[in-house]
Amino acid sequence: MAEPGAVAGGERHGRPRDPGNDAAILEAALDLLIERGAAGTSVEAVAQRAGVAKLTVYRRWRAKEDLLMAALEHARAPDIDAAPAGRSIEELVRSVAELLSRPRFRALMARVIGASVDYPKLVAAYTERYLRPRLDAVAQVAQQAVEAGHLPAGTDPGVVQDILAGSIGSVLLQHADDVTAEQIERRLRTLLAHIGYRP
Repeated sequence: MAEPGAVAGGERHGRPRDPGNDAAILEAALDLLIERGAAGTSVEAVAQRAGVAKLTVYRRWRAKEDLLMAALEHARAPDIDAAPAGRSIEELVRSVAELLSRPRFRALMARVIGASVDYPKLVAAYTERYLRPRLDAVAQVAQQAVEAGHLPAGTDPGVVQDILAGSIGSVLLQHADDVTAEQIERRLRTLLAHIGYRP
């Protein structure tokens, strides 16, 4: 006998996916990742937090790593996703400083870095899908700044990449809950000034 919901050709037509469930699951996964880390997060706990059945989660994501990667994608900041064309170093500094001032973002970054030993695939995927494209965008903005004369001729865009990427690690190491966007922005401007940046 055919299974309920089965049709000719082996295709199945069950209930349509509920976008509300998807969002609840991803938010729950993100919350638990921040609270417990990747090792302490289970599909069962995510389902319980989201208020759905465990099977509902598994129908969408086959493994915990897939679910956590989807949660990280869900959490990405649209202000950093903006195309770099026409953006200035000033805009970039402000957006990075604002992002780094968010305690939730800092906690998330700390958990992702901490997962590198036990979940290298998760961290590698996050780097390739999220960090690398944004660092490449930073290099593009830096090159535009060189061409506009805001950075000395011959400045390696990779240096600006290193400054902004290093600032993330610096903020994470501070373990400060009250660090402000203004403080981070001043630090970034000081570092950029050392390589000859002129607004």
